[in-house]
Amino acid sequence: MAPLKEEQLEQIRSQRKFQIMMAALKVFAENGIRLTKINMIAAEAGISHGLLYHYFKSKEEVLYESLQWAISGSGELFQEIAEMQSGPVEKIKHLVKTAFTEGNSDVFRVIHHLRRTNHDVPEHIAALIERSSKEYITFLLPLFIEGQRTGDIVQTDPQELLEMFLTVITGLMMEGDLEWWGRDIDRKIDLLMRMITAR
Repeated sequence: MAPLKEEQLEQIRSQRKFQIMMAALKVFAENGIRLTKINMIAAEAGISHGLLYHYFKSKEEVLYESLQWAISGSGELFQEIAEMQSGPVEKIKHLVKTAFTEGNSDVFRVIHHLRRTNHDVPEHIAALIERSSKEYITFLLPLFIEGQRTGDIVQTDPQELLEMFLTVITGLMMEGDLEWWGRDIDRKIDLLMRMITAR
């Protein structure tokens, strides 16, 4: 058998790192930051914990890189939503539906865990979360304001309404049954949207 070329090896390394980060987000989301151990992430990824250390030096590094990788996809989602030929309510619904899909919800849940234990969060991870939160607010607030202008979203302080809406979504992700959300998700999101819609 011929030896693997460098680009093939790089592709294998990249796929393995992706596999570890997906597993890490799931384990952190289910167990919280403090209770998650490296061997739990390795088991979820289907690798030895020794191999995991080949890719990451510590649990903190796995957490940071996994979050950074997941959050970096927000820009693509925002661009996709911005290009949609629909009104602000439909755009918000699309974002909420995406947030409740498997994998995406893990990121929100990990961020929630980190916010609850804010004093234990390393500064660079706290800064990453703060930056991500601001990006969501910056993207969503104009949609809320536009929805109020068109009469589709209730008339109240848009910043306060947005923060309440995001708090409810985060609470549902933390306490809700995500498998249940996946069944008939459009109807459930329509019900959730009644919190902010005027009609």
